[in-house]
Amino acid sequence: MVFKKKHKNGFTTNREHPLISNPVCLRMDEELAKELKAIPDWQERLRLALPELIKKWKAG
Repeated sequence: MVFKKKHKNGFTTNREHPLISNPVCLRMDEELAKELKAIPDWQERLRLALPELIKKWKAG
């Protein structure tokens, strides 16, 4: 099935700032990755926590 651009039922977001198309990847221990992925809604929770962590690291 081909998706036509500018389709009237195309994807839209309710985010204030849309997500970028290319992900940021990082390597981590396999066990840590399993624990992270076991957390409900882990991606959104991480997105919310990262700005504070970055501010903390920049200040320190």
